[in-house]
Amino acid sequence: MTTTGPHRAAPPAAGPDGHGWAPPGPAAAPCEAARLIEHIVAAVRAGDDPAIRTLLYQLADVGDTEALLLLHRRLNEDLHR
Repeated sequence: MTTTGPHRAAPPAAGPDGHGWAPPGPAAAPCEAARLIEHIVAAVRAGDDPAIRTLLYQLADVGDTEALLLLHRRLNEDLHR
């Protein structure tokens, strides 16, 4: 049986390697992610590579796509000053 119109079948579930569609995970801690982003921006401005690596590692634990987009925006702000 086929359907017509705007209805689509759900995408396949994520495979064992984590690729594919999966429902969103638990909400990230936005305050923690925002704090880390500000520290990352400061470390980038200071050229502190070890701190940048450490902070990015920490952000990976609490961040989500929205946090990465915010980090991108914040880092791009410095390019246009």
